[in-house]
Amino acid sequence: MSKNDEVMGDKIIINNSAIGAVGSNAVNYGSVTSSSENYDYSIMLAEIIKLKDTISAMPTSDAHILALSALVQAEEGASTQNGAFMTGALRKLGSWVFNVARDIGVNVIANYIGK
Repeated sequence: MSKNDEVMGDKIIINNSAIGAVGSNAVNYGSVTSSSENYDYSIMLAEIIKLKDTISAMPTSDAHILALSALVQAEEGASTQNGAFMTGALRKLGSWVFNVARDIGVNVIANYIGK
């Protein structure tokens, strides 16, 4: 647009954003995600394995089985360098897994749990 252009209606300018809906009567029926994060997959994979091994050595309960399932998915995401899949699996984990992760020193992974 030049300085002398006349705007009729909405003037919308979007730069470098993950916008789900824009303009009059716009609707977004789902979440829009955009990630420019660079993951150090080797560190994340090592921490996921350490956390998985720790939880698998605990007494078995349904919560442990569900956590191990999510950690297996996160491990797969880290090993294939699929950040969205990896972090999606980590976000399924509950606060008790966060506490275990923090206690055993896997702080990079702990940051993604329960976000």
